[in-house]
Order: sequence, then C-alpha cells, then structure tokens
Amino acid sequence: MKPIKYANRIDGLEKSELRKLFDKAPINSINLGLGEIQFATPKIITDKAIDVIKQNNIRYTPNAGLPDLQKTISHYYNIKLNNNVCVTTGAEEAIFASLFSFIDPGDEVLIANPTYIAYKTIIKMMDGIPVEFDLNPEQEFELNRKDFSNKITSKTKILLLNNPSNPTGKCFTEEEVDFIISKCEENNILIIVDEIYRELYTEKRPVSFLEKNGKIIVISGLSKSHCMSGWRIGWTVSNDPDLIKPIIVSHQYICTCAPHISQEVAITALSEDGMNAQREIRRELIANREVTQDFFNQFLPDIPILQNTSSPYFFFRVNNSDITLADELIKNGLIIMPGSLFGSNGKQWVRLNYAIDKKKLAKGLHIIKSINI
Repeated sequence: MKPIKYANRIDGLEKSELRKLFDKAPINSINLGLGEIQFATPKIITDKAIDVIKQNNIRYTPNAGLPDLQKTISHYYNIKLNNNVCVTTGAEEAIFASLFSFIDPGDEVLIANPTYIAYKTIIKMMDGIPVEFDLNPEQEFELNRKDFSNKITSKTKILLLNNPSNPTGKCFTEEEVDFIISKCEENNILIIVDEIYRELYTEKRPVSFLEKNGKIIVISGLSKSHCMSGWRIGWTVSNDPDLIKPIIVSHQYICTCAPHISQEVAITALSEDGMNAQREIRRELIANREVTQDFFNQFLPDIPILQNTSSPYFFFRVNNSDITLADELIKNGLIIMPGSLFGSNGKQWVRLNYAIDKKKLAKGLHIIKSINI
C-alpha cells in the first residue's frame, strides 16, 4: 500500500525550532527557555476546581462560553457584554480561530520582527502570507514607522501583534499605538492583539488596545497571569460583536467549547480574590527579576539588557551567535531561547525566562556565569 499523502498545507511545517532545542537538552536541564510561568497555580483556583469536580456536573457549555464567564471577562475590560466574547481553549486556539475566520488564501498579515514564533506558521497554515515589519534592535526595538507603512499593500488584511511583546517584554508606547491604529483604519486592516502578558507588569498595567477605537480584536487568557498554562483557557473579545461572530462559528467546529471545569475556575481567577492571588504571582516575578538584574550587574555588567515592562523575560544582547551560545549552554544543562528564532532582528539576542523556582534560577545563572558570553 502506498503512503497516504498528507495535505499540501503541511509541506514545510516541521517541529518548531523551540522543540528541537528542547529535544537536545539533557534530562534534568534547567529550563529558562520555556515561555511558561513555572510557579504553582494559586490555591484559590485549585480549591475551586476541586469544588466543581465534587459537584459532578461537568458538561458541554455554550460554544462561546459560560454566560457568567463572558460577563466576568467583559467586566475585566470594562465593556458592555453584547455577544462580543468567545471563550477559547487557551489563547493559542483564540489566535487560530481568529485567523481562520478572517484569512483567505493570498491575504497578507503583518507581524513584527521579532515576534512570537507561532504566528508565522499559523498564518501559513491558513494559506495567508506573513509580512514582517521591523522593531529596531538598535533603538530598543521601537516601531520602525516608515517600514510599517511601506509593508502595507492592497493585499494586507490583518495586523497580528503581541503587546506586551514576546520576546522583548516591551509594550508599544501610546504614540506607537495611535500610529498603528490610524494606519490600519486608513487601510481597512483588522487589528488582532495578543495581550497574554498584560498582567505581568512591573509598575503600571499596560493600556489594552480594547480601550481604543477601531476594528480591533483582543486575545488573552490565564496561562501566564495565573500560572494556568495546563488549564487551557483563553478568550477573544471586541467592542464590535460582528468581529466575534465568525470566531464563535470557527471555535464551535474546532473544539465545541472550552473545558467546562476551566471556565468555572476562570470566573474565580478573575474575581477580586483571584486577582489578589495574581498580584502575589507578580510580586514573586518582580523578586526574581531583581535577582536576575543583580546577577547581570555583578557578573556581566557589559551585557546590554532590554528593560522590559511586562513579561517574565530578560532579553539581552550577546557578542557572538545566539544559536551557538544556546547550543553551548544546552551542553551544560541550561536551556535558553536564541533571539533568532523570533525573527532576524532577534539575532545576537537571547531570551531568558526568570519565572522559575529561585534555586533553579540561581543554578541556571551560575551556568551562564561559567560560559564566556
């Protein structure tokens, strides 16, 4: 029997470079590369999950999510609930369902360089064309407005951003946001913004794009903010219900609904008590950030570090190849993320995730100290 031919859209799609990197690592390596908050899920959340399980009534929910959770999400953004929320199986599914709902073959989607690794691949899976615009590494990854404008064509359908940025941890300034929205309105471009890192701010919570006018869809979830990566709960939300309507249809056929138990727990996570627990996570993150900053100040004072405002990442520049450094560190039992994987503008930059147990963080930093970077 001949091999079954897989779909043409799978051609060129391989295991991500991130996973290839992880596969090289020895067992028990310290992982400062994974984009996960490696703290315990708050007790108020796990206790709620136990209560829900004991009720023994975990069923399908409405496709767009439990009405109480939709209401809670609308309150979080301080907007009126009007069929404008779709609860999803994590933010990644929200991204997939949103792009699936709006991309036709040949449509161009603007993405930043550097940006989250998965965006480009998901766009290609929809037969869309990813088009990169520059965040300038020589100017602390500020938006290159001229390049952004030049990349817009008659085929540009969507702008897909993450704000705060993965990998840099920076947020777009108010002026940059206004410029982006103005250009997109001028050219009838849908804006989709992934705000998954918004609650991990160091001083001031970033402004949500949802507070602005325009054709805007915001994506977020609880994986990062509440250490709930395994619970798979996210959402899409917009001021315009017509933008969410097709996403609900796509979501319905992708997975029917987000997990019932996770939806119930999400209501608690976004409650006043749940957000108090989230603040404890943020305090722990800030403490780890200070430990990491002190380490660089003491042992690697000449290494340029981008000052993040809202993420668990240090993004720092190295003198030589970021890929070579990552390979060398892996041999020594430490995983970090080469900036090149996020785009060509990440070349010679490295992303380090400090959202991990303090003892493991200290051990990982010690390995960095032992290598000439």
